[in-house]
Parts: sequence; C-alpha cells; structure tokens
Amino acid sequence: MKNIYDFIWEQLYFDEICQSKNNGCTLLAPGPVLGKGISAAEILAVTQQNNIQFPDSLIEFYKQASQLNLRWEIFEGESGGRKDTSIQFKENSWLKENYLDKGYTWEAVKILLSGNLNISELKNIIDLDDLKATGMFQAAEKIGMKGGDLRPIDFNEYAVACMKVEDGKLIDNIYLYTGFGGFPEALHNMNVTFEQYLELAYKAKCFNYWNLTYCLKEKSPSYELMKRFFPVIFPHLEADLADFGIN
Repeated sequence: MKNIYDFIWEQLYFDEICQSKNNGCTLLAPGPVLGKGISAAEILAVTQQNNIQFPDSLIEFYKQASQLNLRWEIFEGESGGRKDTSIQFKENSWLKENYLDKGYTWEAVKILLSGNLNISELKNIIDLDDLKATGMFQAAEKIGMKGGDLRPIDFNEYAVACMKVEDGKLIDNIYLYTGFGGFPEALHNMNVTFEQYLELAYKAKCFNYWNLTYCLKEKSPSYELMKRFFPVIFPHLEADLADFGIN
C-alpha cells in the first residue's frame, strides 16, 4: 500500500487537481479529508468483535487514515484575477444539445462534471445497523445475497463500490452496486483489489462515476462526458484513460 498522504494529498490533490486553475479550468477543491489512522491492534479488535476478517490492503489503509473523502467541482466566478472558466462548459454546444437544452439544469450538469472519492469509515463497513441505515443490507438481499454480505467501500449517490463477505472474510475484490436513485439494479465485478481501485481513481482523477465507466465503458452514462471533458478540466495532464475504454 502506498503512503496515502503522499499519494492523495501531495500527488493527486496538490500536484494535479489544484494545478487546473493555472491551466484554464478553475476548480473548487477542498483539501482531502483523511482522518487519523487506526492502530493495527484496534482494527483487529473491532473486526474480531464483529466476526469479520479484513484483507491486508484495508488494514494497511486504515492504519494510515480513518477515511478518505476527496471532491472537486468546476468553480463559477472570477478568482484571483482569472476569468470565469465555467463559461466554456455552459456555452459548449455538445453539452447544450445533450443536456442543457433537454431540461438539465447547469447545477445538474456541474455535478456530472465533478469528482468524488468517498472511502468508508471503518464503522460503515462492519456495523450491520449502519448497513441497514445506508440501504446496503437491503441491497444485498434484493440481488439474492444474504443481508450483510456486501460491505460498502466507496460511497457515491447512485453507485457503491463494495466487497463481498465469504466465510467471515472480506474478500479483496471490488464490486460495483447500482440500484439507488433509479439506476438499473446490478452488481458489476470490477475484478480489482482495493489498492488497484485507488490506482484507477487516481487515473480518473475521481471523475464522477469513473468506476461505472470502468465497468461499462462506452455504455456508461458518464463515458462521453469523461471522454470529452477530462482534457478540458485537466488540460495540463496527460490522460491515462485506457482502462476506461478511452484512448
């Protein structure tokens, strides 16, 4: 497992996301929320108490950070003498034709063109009452699994990255559940470990629904948005999006 602070704060946030403002697209990007790490002994105690065994990758992550929340969105208005760079999106002919002229508000489009990574706190993974409160317990039952056999790793409004519980062990393989907010109910096997999942999030700069685009490629509702506007939002970066079907 990489050093999470260096990987997320220094590399992804400071060196890449924050530099968009100097290259033609100003972003509103509060610093990532990591939280203080948890000792290995405490992780072991709480997982044993809840009769679940974590993979090494999750243990290493939570030893470094109690959670991970990173988000960014297009900034509207002038900043530091710079022009309002959101205009290039509001006046984009493709966005007008496919979204803005079809009843989508600019606020809705801006959400689609934002970024998000929200790695769960430990309690969200192990506490069954918390699973029921978030709907993940019921989601597992809806797709024919035992309630509690899907544990949320990365929360998004409509798509949740999960791990399966098998024989009391949380298996280090990520699945993507969709079914909230009107999305078609499905469980997609991403066939990646937790560490590989973070690497993919990095490549996508956490572009909204990057994980769904990874699963569905051009069939993802966010595929075309990512393909067209990743280079506009991050013009200073060399895109590495082949894993998402974007060359």
